[in-house]
Amino acid sequence: MATLQKLRNMGPLLVIFVGLALFAFIAGDAWRLFQTDSMEASVGTLNEESLSAVDFETIYKECENAQKMFKLSDPRLTEEQKNASFGEEEMALIKEEAWNIFIQSAIAQKQAKELGITVTNEEIMDILNNNSSQYLNSIYHPFRTQNGFSTDDLNSIITSYNQMLENGQYDANLATLYSCWEYMKKRVVLEAIIKKQVRLLEAATIVNPVLAQKNFDLNNNTYNVEVVSFPYSNVADSLVAVSEKEINNYYKENKKYLYEQANDSRDIKYITVKVTPSETDKSDLLAQMNEVADTLKAGSTDFERISRIARNEYNYNDLLWTKEAFSEDVQIRIEAAKVNEVVGPYLNPSDNSYNIFMATSKTVAPDSMLIRAIVVNSQSADEVTATTDSLMNELKKKGSNFKEIAKNYPNVDSLWITSKEFYTAGLIDNVNTQKEIYNARPGVYAASDFKTIPGKLIYQVISKKGKADVYSTAIIKRTIEFSSETYDKAYNKFSQFIASCKNIEEVEAKAMENGYRVQKLNDVNASTKNIGNIPQTGNLIKWVLNEERKAGDFSLIEECNSENLVFAVVTSINPKGYVSLDKEINNYGTKVSDLIKNQLTIDKKAAHIAAELAGQNYDEIKANSNAKVATVNMVEYKKDTYIASLNADEPVISAVAAQLNEGEVSAPVKGQSGMYVVKVLSKSSKGGSFDAASEKEYILSNGGLYSYAGIIEQIYQMSLQQVYPVENKLYRFF
Repeated sequence: MATLQKLRNMGPLLVIFVGLALFAFIAGDAWRLFQTDSMEASVGTLNEESLSAVDFETIYKECENAQKMFKLSDPRLTEEQKNASFGEEEMALIKEEAWNIFIQSAIAQKQAKELGITVTNEEIMDILNNNSSQYLNSIYHPFRTQNGFSTDDLNSIITSYNQMLENGQYDANLATLYSCWEYMKKRVVLEAIIKKQVRLLEAATIVNPVLAQKNFDLNNNTYNVEVVSFPYSNVADSLVAVSEKEINNYYKENKKYLYEQANDSRDIKYITVKVTPSETDKSDLLAQMNEVADTLKAGSTDFERISRIARNEYNYNDLLWTKEAFSEDVQIRIEAAKVNEVVGPYLNPSDNSYNIFMATSKTVAPDSMLIRAIVVNSQSADEVTATTDSLMNELKKKGSNFKEIAKNYPNVDSLWITSKEFYTAGLIDNVNTQKEIYNARPGVYAASDFKTIPGKLIYQVISKKGKADVYSTAIIKRTIEFSSETYDKAYNKFSQFIASCKNIEEVEAKAMENGYRVQKLNDVNASTKNIGNIPQTGNLIKWVLNEERKAGDFSLIEECNSENLVFAVVTSINPKGYVSLDKEINNYGTKVSDLIKNQLTIDKKAAHIAAELAGQNYDEIKANSNAKVATVNMVEYKKDTYIASLNADEPVISAVAAQLNEGEVSAPVKGQSGMYVVKVLSKSSKGGSFDAASEKEYILSNGGLYSYAGIIEQIYQMSLQQVYPVENKLYRFF
């Protein structure tokens, strides 16, 4: 049970997190699932078969619990980062991941059934024991050890979880950990099914010796080449006119592959209003800060009370800090300030706040110290005293072993700590102890009291280095915020503007004169995370995607993130199916027809350049007035070649160079940014040796000429879009 014990040791924060998560489900999401007339609430369809909201809810919660466990298991994170709750953006990513695995698993299971593929529990255990899961090896998880996956911990968790259910008990840590494993298991099974499909493709693939040799030669050489570039931008658009008929023909030929959308979407126009502090709000806060400054100037020393009454954003403490520990606005002022001089209030533009500070004392301390310490803590003051005396007597004995004496108590041994880090190390909570440690004679054990807990700190300063100025400082910081009156004024003005408009045309006509800007967002769908990058616009997205929505519908004003007001108008309903030619695909008015025209224009420019170069030798091609000639060294097959004159990475150049011998010149080839003629100046071997068997294995596993991993990915994409069309209706509940 090492893993569970490790999680229990993380303390009550995890229990609180799990409790809140369960409450959020019970009080929030759950009622939405079962408020419909049907218990079979659907979050969409797969190949026209309904997808259960309850099934998705299960994997969604498992994914959320797994991500929490992954954070707690990640040694790269601080304790604060590990225990931080998920923000809106993180929850959106968790939902997206859960949906993708939900769909991919459903498709994989269907394909596996058709192909007769199964993944047994024995196979899963083999994967875990052999540490062969790429997914598990790519993440930090609760069962990860230096030797791989701990199946002993997993078996203990499963056994304990089943016993918990049998006994009618509940352990939040155990339930969360088991939920995490259920999600990880789904990922491992999905990975195993895909690997089995790859093996089927491998078994159907024959790599002959000629192909193996060709693949080796291509990857075993580097090339120095001369490239003659002809940018498409040099060909006038008037020379390559594209007709409406050509656009329509291209669309008809490719719409099945390029211009089909699987889900309904909506186009909207919207206005956002960010409420900001008024001049009155700023002057009112400044007046309050002046009162605080006057109180400090009058000699009041109850800084904790002053800080609390002033609604200070800092928690006051009287510890000594180096100037680097303060915010930049204090750093640049504190050295020049006298002790007990009140500085401010002043405006700090970087965080839009008014600030006051007063250095209550200034002294010189060691720049850094090497220390060891033991914390003695108990509910009984007598026990604290007795234990402290006992430990001090042991430590002062000649030849005493600090580690052995301190092993049963919270302790640090031989810790280098700077004056800047002193407080954050958590060893002290009062300035008197801090001063005692600064002034302590190296090598001598001493004890000091804590201020906020019933305990003592036993410490020894081993050595000291350098000197640093340290300050005890009272700091008052207040961010300039808008008042409720300012918010209400902004809301009422916005509401009156919307009420004065009958349609989107009036909204657009009147917006600018009222200080608003109309923005456009096309293809709002179930995957849309927010509107205008504004947090907490989920309810507005649900309103937009409601099946009863019609073009021209006005939304209510949505209050988002406490400071943003958002209003939307639906301008178009886009049913699933083929996207029309006049469909705008971005906020700049670009239509599908524009994309096709651009592609056909490039094709025609490429043909125009090729025709111009036909029949010319290499020297004549280089002499062309439109040619840009450059030498590129160390070109490798399957790596893009950067062409500086066009500021473009071109994969076609390395592919062409690999087919040429030294001194040979290619025909004009079409790239992404222009046409190219390539001459190989020199060819160098990487020094590898050919082995037919290993080359065959490389081709099948890593790609070689063909990327089989890419083929599988394409199969899955095709499955999602063609064989198993997916309709996403997550917005209904999540």
